[in-house]
Amino acid sequence: MAFNILSIDDEMDMQDLLKQKFRRQIRSGDLNFFYASNGKEGLEVLRQHPEIEMALVDINMPIMDGLTYLSEVSKLNISAFKVVIISAYGDMKNIRLAMNRGAFDFINKPIDFADLEATILKTRERIAFLKEQQKEIKRLIAIENELIAAAQIQSSLLPIINGKIDNYEQVEIGSFFKPAYQIGGDFYDVFLIDKSHLGFVIADVSGKGISAAAFMLLSHTAINIYAHQNNNIGRVLELANNYLCKDNKESMFTTTFFGVLDIETGAFTYSNGGHIPPFLITEGNIEELAATKNTALGIISEAKYNENTVFLNKGDTILLFTDGVTEAQNIEDVEFGESGIESVIRNNYPVEPVSLCSTLFTELENYRGDAVQFDDITLLCFKWF
Repeated sequence: MAFNILSIDDEMDMQDLLKQKFRRQIRSGDLNFFYASNGKEGLEVLRQHPEIEMALVDINMPIMDGLTYLSEVSKLNISAFKVVIISAYGDMKNIRLAMNRGAFDFINKPIDFADLEATILKTRERIAFLKEQQKEIKRLIAIENELIAAAQIQSSLLPIINGKIDNYEQVEIGSFFKPAYQIGGDFYDVFLIDKSHLGFVIADVSGKGISAAAFMLLSHTAINIYAHQNNNIGRVLELANNYLCKDNKESMFTTTFFGVLDIETGAFTYSNGGHIPPFLITEGNIEELAATKNTALGIISEAKYNENTVFLNKGDTILLFTDGVTEAQNIEDVEFGESGIESVIRNNYPVEPVSLCSTLFTELENYRGDAVQFDDITLLCFKWF
């Protein structure tokens, strides 16, 4: 299939040069060129030919220059499309502006066509990857819709009432989530494994945006599936990690805490994959759950994941959270920290999961004030009775 390139240049001999230098690729159908003499005309050509995947854009042109074109083309929101800027040698100011406005790469004049051919190849490979990623995202969205439908069915069978799940009066649960951006990278879940075991997951995916969301969906799905197939907590994370390591071209990872509560005995078995240790709140004392010394998921294939068990007393509470809580900063760039969480717990003891999550978030917002929220804020808390 031909790779479609739009050349935007007010020097007409550029068309002749491209046709001459790439005549074999054009003749074989490997490359296909479109042409425009300025940015405005280039936008119109792009609208008429959505199959165009790459643009070679001269910075200095009449009517609409290359920098303005970059700003305008960004409004079209074309995901699998890249712009390579052509600029005079040494024009670093405009090159920096172009890169800041979304240019993928740049070529200096006079053009070295060997360099241009390599740049086209690199751009083509990146666009091919983006297209495959888009297909995967669509597939993941379909999976997530199925999970949402399944969760709604489960919710109708086991409704959460005042923080408790029907027929599971031994446990009260509280949770809170506020993403920093439209799409968050944190996730948490509480799910039934069998009639006497509840699974608790909290995780924080590296990065933001669509890529993080896609990785989040993969992580969430893998843990949920493997948790219903394995009784060994560490093995669940091992299998999920191996799955996430496959074809992980973006080198993404997720810190993940997964634990299972035996609601009859209070035994809480867990494995921590590089996540912040949760707090165990017992009789007014606050301590971190012992580390299991495991790496985050998605980094090292075939990594082993240790597990640990703590036996809860009646009335003990476990609070799980992401670093969006501890690393939240006020206007003086001072972090809320684990000490901030401990202070809220002590000032509001005895704590109940639902009210603790609500109070903790309120205190966090008051502390942050007018400072920007840079990371997702996620809280998950449960108390065993």
